Amino acid sequence: MDGQGIERGKAAFQGSRVSTFSSFGRALLVAWDDTTDIAEPSASERTATAWVGHLAFYSVPGYLHLSRRKPAAPLMPNALVIGLGGVGSVIGRKLHEYDCFERIFLADIDPVYAHVLHNTTKRSRFEVLQLNAMETAKVAAAMTENKIAVTLNACNCYTNYSVLEACHRAGSHYIDMAADIYSAPGVKKALKNSFEAEIEKFNQAYLEKDLAGLLCLGCDPGAVNIFARWAMDRLDTATSIRVLDADNAEVKGYRFAVLFSPETLFEELNAVPYFVKDGKVTGGRPLETEVDWYRFPDPIGLQKTYAVAHEEGVSLGIHPPFVEKGVKYSVFKYGISDQMVNVAKSIDLLNLDTWKKVKVDGVEVAPIRVATANLPKPAQLGATVDGYSCVGTEVRGTKERKRVEYFIYTMDSHRDAYEKWGYSLTVVQTGIPPALAARLLVTGKIKERGVMMPEAMDPEPFMENFSREGLEIFVEKREVERM
Repeated sequence: MDGQGIERGKAAFQGSRVSTFSSFGRALLVAWDDTTDIAEPSASERTATAWVGHLAFYSVPGYLHLSRRKPAAPLMPNALVIGLGGVGSVIGRKLHEYDCFERIFLADIDPVYAHVLHNTTKRSRFEVLQLNAMETAKVAAAMTENKIAVTLNACNCYTNYSVLEACHRAGSHYIDMAADIYSAPGVKKALKNSFEAEIEKFNQAYLEKDLAGLLCLGCDPGAVNIFARWAMDRLDTATSIRVLDADNAEVKGYRFAVLFSPETLFEELNAVPYFVKDGKVTGGRPLETEVDWYRFPDPIGLQKTYAVAHEEGVSLGIHPPFVEKGVKYSVFKYGISDQMVNVAKSIDLLNLDTWKKVKVDGVEVAPIRVATANLPKPAQLGATVDGYSCVGTEVRGTKERKRVEYFIYTMDSHRDAYEKWGYSLTVVQTGIPPALAARLLVTGKIKERGVMMPEAMDPEPFMENFSREGLEIFVEKREVERM
C-alpha cells in the first residue's frame, strides 16, 4: 500500500480513530469506529479476510479496511442432571423447554434412559455422560470441563454428600429432592445424611464461593415447604404447620402396587416419625402416631392420616423465622389405606424393611429388595393408574387479630399426567420444582446463597410460576372473626 492508498483510507474513515502499523515491510492502515456501522467491501472487492477478536481485516485494492464485528451473544449456562430415572427424565424435559440453557448434560452410571431422552427430543440440546455420582473427583471434573452452572441430583439421597462436594469444587449451584430420614440429636445412624447435617457441613463453604445449595426441593419435601413460607409471610403470628399428602388412586391389573420407590415408601412408613410438638422435636411409634382424619378437597375427600418420617415434618417446625412467629407444631402426614398399613406392618414385623444384607443360600441380599422384588416398577404404572393426588400445606395463625387458616395445595389427575408426560403424576410433581429452581437460579431470580431448605427462600418467584410450569396450585383461605 503506497502513501496515496493510506491517504485514501484515512479519508474514508474521517472521524474514526486511526493508527498505522508496519507489517512485513508494508504499511497497513488500521481504522476502527466505535459509533457507526462501516460498510463492508463487496465480495468482488474483497481479496482476503481475517478476524482478530471483534475486528475484521479486509485486504482491498488500495487500502486495508478494518471494521468492528458485533460481539457474539454470551454463551448461556449449562445444566447437569445426575440420575435419569423417572424424576430425572422429567427434570431433563423441563430444562430443555427453557431457553436460558445452552446445553443440558444427562448423566447416569447406566445412561440408557439418558440416550432415550436425547434420541426422542427434537433439536436436542442434550449431551449424555456416564458418571457414578459417588466418584466425587470425576463428577467435579466433568462439571468443570463442561462449564456446569447448576447441577440437579436426582439420585438416591446417599449420593448427596458426594455431589454437594463435587459442586463446591467445580463452582456449580446444587439442587436435590430429598435427604436421609431425620434422626434426632444423639441417635446414632450409619451414613447419616439428613438435611441439618448437610447444612452444617457445606453451608459456609458454599457461601464463600457465592453458591446456592437447595436441599429437598421436590414436591414433598420441596414445593410444600415453599407453600408454608408463602403462607407464613402473610400472617402476623402462627401456631402450626401440617403437610398433608393423599390420593384415591386405583392401579388396574395388580393386587398391590405403589406409585413411587417401594423401598423408600416402606422405609418411611416404618421409621420413627419425628415431628415438632410444643416446640420440641418429638418421636412416635410408626403408623400409630398423630393419627386422625382430614377432609381433602374433592374428589379425594375424607382420609385417615398418619404421621410419617419426612424431612419437612421437622424442618418447618424448627426454622428460626417460623419459631419467632410462634410455630410450635409441625408434622408430615400421609393418607394411607388400611391395606397399605397392614402390608407395611407385616414387612416391619418380619424385619424386611432394612438394607442391611443377610446371607440366603450363600448369597448376600438386602431384605427390602427381596420384599419388593415382585412389585411392579412405578415407572411402568402410569397407564394403569386412575384417580387424583393432593399434596398441600396447612398453616394456622392470625392476621390483624383474626384467626386465619391457609391450605395451599397442588392436585391433579394421574390419568391426565400420564397422557401429557408419559410418567406417573408422583414423578411429574417431584420433577417440576427442581427444574423451575434451576431456571430461577441462572436467571438471577433466586438471590439466596448457602445451603438451605426451601423455606429459607423467597417463595414469590416459585408461586408465580408453579401453575404455568405444570404444577397447578390452589389456595384455600378461612378466616374467623369475633362479632
